[in-house]
Amino acid sequence: MVDLVKVYQGNIPIAQKSLSKIEERLINARETIQIKSAKKFNRVLIIDDAIGSGATIHETALKLKSQHYCKHIYAYSIIGSYKGFDVIREI
Repeated sequence: MVDLVKVYQGNIPIAQKSLSKIEERLINARETIQIKSAKKFNRVLIIDDAIGSGATIHETALKLKSQHYCKHIYAYSIIGSYKGFDVIREI
């Protein structure tokens, strides 16, 4: 199991859905998602409740791959929302 944690600067979380630019969403995800602990796996499935731009899954997958926690990453979302973003489809 991979243990992820979302950290915030101060006590004010910034929700991804409140950000209107893809660059803002990527930065927010990059700065707030951290790998707390993980074993090494060949395959990892990331499950998210909703995808708007794909930034959260994208940045999580990048961290897992760059830190060599896994070789193959798959993602699944319960629901998608289209708000004009080009959804990130690959790393």
